[in-house]
Amino acid sequence: MLIEREIRMTITYHPDPNHYWMEPETERDLLLEFNDLLDEEAHFFTLNENDLEGLIETLDHFVSTRDEIYWLTLARITELVLHCAGNYANSGEFALMGDLLLNPRLVLVHIQGDFQPVVKKRHTLLTDQFKAKGNSRYQVMQWLKNETIIEVKHKALLPHLIEQLEQSAFIEREYLDSIRQRTKQIADCVVFLHSILIQDNESLFSWTKKASQSDRAMIEAKLFPFDLAPFFELGQKIRQPAQIVLTDPTFPKQKTLPERPQSS
Repeated sequence: MLIEREIRMTITYHPDPNHYWMEPETERDLLLEFNDLLDEEAHFFTLNENDLEGLIETLDHFVSTRDEIYWLTLARITELVLHCAGNYANSGEFALMGDLLLNPRLVLVHIQGDFQPVVKKRHTLLTDQFKAKGNSRYQVMQWLKNETIIEVKHKALLPHLIEQLEQSAFIEREYLDSIRQRTKQIADCVVFLHSILIQDNESLFSWTKKASQSDRAMIEAKLFPFDLAPFFELGQKIRQPAQIVLTDPTFPKQKTLPERPQSS
């Protein structure tokens, strides 16, 4: 990923060989650079689920301090996930939208007597995936009920991020409520499109092509409204306190990482 290739960091010794120890100021530099790259590269119209997961993985790989700047950066990625899902809904790409809002990324099926769980096929019903376990759908359902335990290992991306932000103690309740309200707008958009028998991108294109001007206005009023202002406002919040930390030598340093051991 471009963002990961462009980020550079200073690595110093940490007693755990699997952990890169970094000065807090260096991590703030990285977060500022990461957010600059978000502004330049993270366009929601070209992002997909893998790209968005990659942004989170890159952020977590390079930054270990979970301070306010980290959580505001994660909120910016959440904004991109939200707008990507809204774009899918507006375009009739309902399965892709569902992957971001509803469909868990990883579900494990634990079968009694088996040591290893089975990975659920993401876009396949359990009764279809395990249809060999019975002669009817009812029998398969009974087998699933009695012989398996279903574990949601990784939620869909948007509810996962909302949960993380809720637990951070750094993100304001009003902002979290705004995410939920906009998530509901996306769901309402999909419900409306289904109500006029639009099932996918192709049927949406066909309907729009034949629609009158008043019908077009009606459907446009129901679409998810794009507004990247919160994304850029979060970026401003990140840069303002970060500049104070980097330029004011009297600013108290955070002790969020282990102290570097003294060399012998």
